[in-house]
Parts: sequence; structure tokens; C-alpha cells
Amino acid sequence: MKEKKPDIAPDNFRKGRLSQAEMHQWLLDLRDNPHVPESGFCVSSVFRARAGDADDYYFAGVNVENMDHRLSTHGEEGAISGIVTALGKKAEIVEGWVMGAPKGVKAGDKTSAAEAFASCCGKCRQQVAGLAREKAEIHYVSVNGAVETTTVGKFLPELFTFRQFIPGFAKDQNGGKAPSSAAVQRKLLRKGPLTEREIESWLKSLQSVDYATRISQSVVLKLDNGYYAAGTRVEEAAFVDINAAQAAVAIATAAFGARKV
Repeated sequence: MKEKKPDIAPDNFRKGRLSQAEMHQWLLDLRDNPHVPESGFCVSSVFRARAGDADDYYFAGVNVENMDHRLSTHGEEGAISGIVTALGKKAEIVEGWVMGAPKGVKAGDKTSAAEAFASCCGKCRQQVAGLAREKAEIHYVSVNGAVETTTVGKFLPELFTFRQFIPGFAKDQNGGKAPSSAAVQRKLLRKGPLTEREIESWLKSLQSVDYATRISQSVVLKLDNGYYAAGTRVEEAAFVDINAAQAAVAIATAAFGARKV
């Protein structure tokens, strides 16, 4: 596990419209954070989400590898974990950006790896479709800044989500009041120390995507840098779910790089 300075400021969430240049730089900066001891392939992802009447919430994610490959999370899943943990099941993905290249590839490199696009895998396409509409745009960004754009409907035609069989699913999205930036960040990460009562209250405030089981699952992890990271379960219609512990680890890794719990 690589170590980072304990006083590093988390940068896994932003609010307010970002330019293409700002997005490219953020994706590049996130390339320092993936935990990829096996593949050496770093994926950084940012999704823009809507909650209430605001659609300028940006959540970052990076890939986190595990010796049990089934427990690994992809960069897109990290961003989705942040969205649901912070905004709950009413959130909607409206746009996304994905960058992927081997570790060590830098902007300005004259190599094919710096120019290549990394598209979402099938698992992540299904995860994205669970929270997005078919018209939502997904941008593949190379390390050198080139952009290729598709839509959820194009990369997963004839998609299958909870919209197909959960009454009121569409109505459930986009409801409620848009939270402040501070409220969003407090759902994701908090600086310790925290009391048991504060942690319990935090856990109770989280809302899983639980349309299949109707069972909510949330966790809070204490990190070795003094922060606490929360995560909540994200169920998906094809059962490629993200459990609460995976979500919390993914959120923490996007914010700080790999940490000990």
C-alpha cells in the first residue's frame, strides 16, 4: 500500500461547472491514487450527477484492485459509490468522463498509451446505466487530452435497469432538495476524532440503492490518516452490485490513494 502525506486534502468531489481543461487536469491528478499492484493500469473517472434542482455535482473514482478479483472496484464504480453515498437513491448520472492508461504514462508523452482511450467495461456500463438515462453522454479522455464521446444508450443498447420493473423508479429520481457542498462532503468523508454517537448518526443518514432486496447496508471506515470514510450499498438490476465496504474503500482511495483501515 503506498503512503501519502497525512494532511493531504481530499479531492474526490467538486461542485460547479468544470471546463474541459479543468476536467482533463483533474483526471490526470487522480492517476496518482489508484491501487493497482497487479495490473499497473490506472483508471480515473468523474461523473456529474443531478440531485434535486442541481446538476453540477462531480464525483471522482479510481480503480482499487483486490487479491480476490471479485472484490476489486473499477474507477467508474468508485465515482458511482460517491454519488449514492452522498446523494442517495434519488441521484441521477447526467454525464461522465473516463481516463485509463498504464501507470507512469504522462501528459505530453509521445506514445500510443498516452493517446489511447479506455472505454467502460461491460460491468461498469451496466452500473452506469442503473443511474443514468440513455441520452447521458460518456466521454473517454486520453492522457494527452483527446476526447471521444458516446452515450449510455449507444454503449449499452437495449439496456436493462430497475426502470423496467420497479414501479415509480423514474419518479423516485430527481426528488428532494439539492444539498450543499459541505453536506455532500460530510456524507463521504469526515476528519476525526468522532464519537460512537456521531458515527451512528452518520450511518443512519445514508441511503442505499436497495430496490432488489429492500435491505440497506452502510459502513464507516476509520483510516490511518485520521479521516473516516463512509460507503453504502449500490444494487443494480443485473446483480453487479457494489457492497458498502467496497464503496467506502473506493471513496477513500479516490480521495487519498490507498490507505490502511
